[in-house]
Amino acid sequence: MESGKFELENVSEVNSTANGSVATCKSLSEDDVNHQQQSKVEDDKDLIMGQKIDEAEVDDGAKEKMLNEESPKKSNKNTTEVIFMAENGDAKIDIESVKPALCGMGKEELMKYANDPFWVRLRWILFVGFWVLWFAMLGGAIAIIIMAPKCASPQLKTWWEESPILQIESTEIVGKDLKSVESNLETLKNQHIKIISLASILKGDSGHIEDFKSVNSRIGDVEFVDQIIAAAKRRDQKILLEFDPNHSSLNHPWFSRSVSGEDPYADYYVWADGKMSPEGNRQPPNNWLSVNGGSAWTFNTQRGQFYLHQFNQTQPDFNFHNPLVVEEFNDIFSFWLNRGVSGFRLGSTQYLTEDPARQNEQSSATPADPAEYQYLMHVHTKDREDNAKILTQWREIVTNITKNDGLFALKDDIASDTLAVYNENKRLIDLPQSSQFLTTADAGITARALQNGISNWISGVNVTWPTWDVNGGAQPLRKRMPADIADSIILMTLLLPGTPVFKLNDTLSSARKEFAILTAKRSEDTFLYGDFNSYIINGTVFAYTRVKNGSPTYLVAYQSSEESGIIDVSMLPLMPEKVNVVTHSPNYLPQNGTVVIETKLSTKAIEMPAKSTLVVSFAPSS
Repeated sequence: MESGKFELENVSEVNSTANGSVATCKSLSEDDVNHQQQSKVEDDKDLIMGQKIDEAEVDDGAKEKMLNEESPKKSNKNTTEVIFMAENGDAKIDIESVKPALCGMGKEELMKYANDPFWVRLRWILFVGFWVLWFAMLGGAIAIIIMAPKCASPQLKTWWEESPILQIESTEIVGKDLKSVESNLETLKNQHIKIISLASILKGDSGHIEDFKSVNSRIGDVEFVDQIIAAAKRRDQKILLEFDPNHSSLNHPWFSRSVSGEDPYADYYVWADGKMSPEGNRQPPNNWLSVNGGSAWTFNTQRGQFYLHQFNQTQPDFNFHNPLVVEEFNDIFSFWLNRGVSGFRLGSTQYLTEDPARQNEQSSATPADPAEYQYLMHVHTKDREDNAKILTQWREIVTNITKNDGLFALKDDIASDTLAVYNENKRLIDLPQSSQFLTTADAGITARALQNGISNWISGVNVTWPTWDVNGGAQPLRKRMPADIADSIILMTLLLPGTPVFKLNDTLSSARKEFAILTAKRSEDTFLYGDFNSYIINGTVFAYTRVKNGSPTYLVAYQSSEESGIIDVSMLPLMPEKVNVVTHSPNYLPQNGTVVIETKLSTKAIEMPAKSTLVVSFAPSS
């Protein structure tokens, strides 16, 4: 190999010019390598001195520029120079140097700072700070969950809000043994009746109680009532007791002792001296009237005074301004509650107290005979605020003994303004009642009268759960209208927001099957918590819906007209094209039974026969 020549074997073209150098590659001997290195050193020396001796003399093309002379002589890049010696001269190739990769400190360097106080303290600060921040975030998340406003859960309904109340008169128990009574309780259980209210069972004739702790002898004794209570409890039924605390019978031992002036009974009743007329006749102390008409005062010759009776003269009023009388009744309520009674329905409580000054009543604007009760306004004898003080004491006894699970209700209608006073601070009266439109209704009651009576009471004083008593008043429902219409009215009231009160024969009528279907429905959320909306359709049909999100929706319709009609309910809110028949009153179909109602009805054309009730359900349309 000639000096300055780099030979390559297996020649490959590296320069496409005509004068390109062709090089071959083969292994160099150790002597050749040493010779090249020595020649390179000598050439470097010659370059330092200027140029090689024979450079000017020999022109073999070595001066030919292999690189553009315009190329910069210097580069700001850190390059590695590789020189290939060829026949045409040197070839220079710039190879960009590889930048060294960044790397952290080694283990030895790190260990120099491991125990440095500054870094130790910093590590602890960061460590503790991390966990403090983490727990703070966790606590904040929990606080947000706890404190965030939640949807109010509906208040759970009580047992007296789920089931209708069935009133049993003493005459329906007289002469029956415990087995017969238990049979009736079982029948009522199958009708989904869980509350039985015993009326007029105390000693004495109806409304003329001779002993508030004894039972009418025609029924049995107190122990027999205990057995009835136990039998009901085994069937998950509650027993209520009804009586009027306002007055007693003339035959009550307290009245006899009061007449004789015996202490402490002398002031157990309301007594007054009266007045003398110019003619020398004895007159009542004022113009107070009895509910039944005539003066509310009767003179007792033995005592020589008038006693007050706001009802019959055989029913003297108690003096509830006397704390001893209030205490006597506290003991009476405790007596029955301790025997297992679950609550009370009290009558005539609006007459408990009177004006101690006994001022005359003012005349009312109602045209009436001066002897009739409606002739006066009765602000001194009825619905006085002092009544609430007495009722509050009795309510507390019921609450305490039953551990807040007892019913304290009134049998009579209560005025909205009176109810507002009673429930001003906390609820005093359960199941407030205003059912006069029902207790006086006959077969001709209109759809408008039903809507006004029901809607006004529910919305007027924000009554959330009232009582609907269709049998109160002078006559029960079935004596005021034909049985088939009475059945329709009863089925219509069963699904109203509130607790209906019925008599025993209301559950045993021809509509007993339909009655059981609807009483079972009352335990659904729709009827316990759902909204109520009422409508008048075609002027004669009273209808209402019960709606609750996530539950079936129901429509109840009563035809008040004597004529059948077709109603279109498709325009009512949420109404779909079809509805499902739940049940209907027996008079919805002809008596011959040749027509069978379809299970689904079109909402655009629903037939409503005269004086009938229809109940349908549906899934609300979107």
